[in-house]
Amino acid sequence: MSLRLTVNEHAFRAHVAHIVGSTPGLIPVVKGNGYGLGRPFLMQLVSELLGPAQAVAVGTVFEALNIPAPTPVYILTPIGEFDQVTIPANAIPTVATERDLTVLQNKGWKNPVVVKLASPMQRFGVEAHEFPALIQHISAAGLTVHSCALHLPLHQTDEEIYEQLATWIPLVPQCVTVILSHVSSTQLATQQKKFPDALFEVRLGTALWHGDKSFFSMHTEVLAVHLIKKGTAVGYHSTPAPADGHIVVVAAGTTHGVSPLENGSSPFHFEKQRLTLLEAPYMHSAMCFVALGQPCPKVGDAIDVQRPLHSVAPDITLWV
Repeated sequence: MSLRLTVNEHAFRAHVAHIVGSTPGLIPVVKGNGYGLGRPFLMQLVSELLGPAQAVAVGTVFEALNIPAPTPVYILTPIGEFDQVTIPANAIPTVATERDLTVLQNKGWKNPVVVKLASPMQRFGVEAHEFPALIQHISAAGLTVHSCALHLPLHQTDEEIYEQLATWIPLVPQCVTVILSHVSSTQLATQQKKFPDALFEVRLGTALWHGDKSFFSMHTEVLAVHLIKKGTAVGYHSTPAPADGHIVVVAAGTTHGVSPLENGSSPFHFEKQRLTLLEAPYMHSAMCFVALGQPCPKVGDAIDVQRPLHSVAPDITLWV
């Protein structure tokens, strides 16, 4: 075993079904590594719950290539000049600038597009004062606006969401849907009451697939344990051992997307104690240190791994 993800399948499926049933206008997001579960599995689940014609959203045009018709597929990131690929016919690409529109024109795109709206995220999106001109240029290019997307920061209040929509709703062409991100079904209902004539949909990824992290656990295996004296050089960089103790080699590394936490701490735990990293994980393994007198795992023991699922590549997914 290298990196194993264990999922409580019944609880996970029940959670997803609840979100699907309580979120009108839902567009499931199946981008990246499929939130640790794989895009093919998420697509299968979407098809089971909502049917094969349910629109989904992916991150790039390359991810869209694997999603066949009749599934419409929103491409969240604008297609760039580097993306030397044919855009699939079931795609709905994103336009945030005049350059994005030019790239699509150069690729011979003739179908509808999504217009990405600027938000407090400060990522990419057309600003309000540039929006009318972009809409005109889209029309002049012979394209139509499928919808407008507003990517909001996490944990916005109803008032903060309202302030953003109050800027954009008067500008969005009539009968064009506004797609919101990072809003709950309750928040969506609140905004629908405030803007009764507006058409809303909501894109959900993390809240849909990772809404309850108690369904998931990740483990790796101990490959080797060595007794070591303080100051002994170990690892790629000849790092000195900080004290007398044990080197514990675990079978997960950067190949699996396993790295130190943002504060530099180890992502590995044994018996509810964090194992000290001697060096950052590399490729398929990592070297940890356990001081004498502390609980020390044995070869073959399971080690808890703490990393976000959207950044890891498990070797095994175990449904229980």
